[in-house]
Amino acid sequence: MPARIQAVVLAALAGVSFLGYSPPWEPYTLAFFAFPLWLAAIERTRGGPWVGFLVGGLVGFVANIFALHSTVALIAEFGSFPWAVAVFASSLLWAWQAMPYALAGATACALASGPPRAWPRRFDASILRAAFLPVAFVVTSSWVPTLFPWRVGAGPAKCALWAQLAEVGGIPVLDLALGLGPSLIYAGLARAHRRTLIAGALAALLPIGYGAVRLPMERAERAAAPPLRVGVVQPNISVPEKRDPARRPHRLQELRRLTAEAEAAGAELVVWPETSYPYHLSRRRVREPRDAKHIHGEGVTGPLIIGVVTEGKDGHGHNSAVAIDADGRFRGIADKVHLLAFGEFVPFWDWLPPLQRRYARGLYPGDGPQTLDIAGARIGIVNCYEDLLWEFVRSVARRDPALLVNVTNDAWFGHSNEPMLHQSMARVRAIETRRDLVRAVNTGVSSHTLSTGEDAIRTESWQQTWFVSEVRLGRGQTFWVRFGDVVTPSLAALLLAAVFWRRRCSGSP
Repeated sequence: MPARIQAVVLAALAGVSFLGYSPPWEPYTLAFFAFPLWLAAIERTRGGPWVGFLVGGLVGFVANIFALHSTVALIAEFGSFPWAVAVFASSLLWAWQAMPYALAGATACALASGPPRAWPRRFDASILRAAFLPVAFVVTSSWVPTLFPWRVGAGPAKCALWAQLAEVGGIPVLDLALGLGPSLIYAGLARAHRRTLIAGALAALLPIGYGAVRLPMERAERAAAPPLRVGVVQPNISVPEKRDPARRPHRLQELRRLTAEAEAAGAELVVWPETSYPYHLSRRRVREPRDAKHIHGEGVTGPLIIGVVTEGKDGHGHNSAVAIDADGRFRGIADKVHLLAFGEFVPFWDWLPPLQRRYARGLYPGDGPQTLDIAGARIGIVNCYEDLLWEFVRSVARRDPALLVNVTNDAWFGHSNEPMLHQSMARVRAIETRRDLVRAVNTGVSSHTLSTGEDAIRTESWQQTWFVSEVRLGRGQTFWVRFGDVVTPSLAALLLAAVFWRRRCSGSP
């Protein structure tokens, strides 16, 4: 087989390996082979930075096809576009999402190439690429903006023993741990270089060693924390049903029924998913409606957190979570801050009159991270895909909530892997903040993730169900919450130092 064909095959396999934890099998260990396969693809080409860019782009493109293939149906169905247009538009999205991979490949190849005097003789190009590729990948993944910010290190985070380092360095340190050890081991074996092999083994064992110490400690600390029994309602409402005004009374009745069953099972607080309450509520209200739109009654006693669209006196709508106590009074409103372009608002609407004549602006964002005080606990609210935005969740955690609650509607993505991918990404937030995370998702996956990163319970998609789980109310702040991402800037400084070192050793002016 020609070398270029081998490179294409290996790059494609690397892309697939990054998504090895996709349902239904979730063999997350496949992700540890992704970087060695990526390096093997680069070595088949023996090219410079442009080849590294193309190979990395192919790795990322394939990975995003598997991660985000649901966008084709999403664009075709809800945008009313032909399938050919949907595939083309999705391909552009996948290509942009692949940019961090492409830039990382180009950076690694650029630093590893050059005159013989650029680096000490004991470091050949293969070893240098193995060292620089995962470092560059963390930097580009953190700093290159993408529409769907999924990260490769979240897959193996299903192994709680391996993922505990996230409390120190967040998702960037997990991305680095996923790549550095396997890459150096591959290069050490390929080049029979003992020191590189030992360095790779140590890098691979570091997360496991840290987890072996911290995981029992966190389990003990969590067990000593105060409990709160939280119920989650998963009503399983499809997008067409949600858009049908005639179905609103039935939807509310089902929410009440499921809530009453959860409370009968011991729930002290029940959470409804994003915009699940089928009517809009005025932000000037101080208590729930008393007419047919009421929430309490029919076995529902409260307190609750409900996802709902709220409207101010100026007519501005917000995607909100509202806390309602047992007597029906509103205890607080938390608005979604990061709205989804085109789904929740029209970009540039305020500045372009033609858009104003053709479209409604949509919803308005909240002012910043917010918490709700209900059921004797301060609860940090993250709405929809905000649980993927690690810096935003960190800003919520800095308000010292006792637990995190995410309300989401993933019905838009149909019967795809997106709900499971979303759950995998969100799981890391629990370790980063050392808070239990409860997710109420309209069509699933709803879940309760412990502060250790372990799933206490996780529902299936497209099922009407509920669950009650005992959360523990945490306190204090992790290194990650206090100081944020120190990993990415440190690695960027390392890459910059490597550039200057390379120029100095090669005699460049």
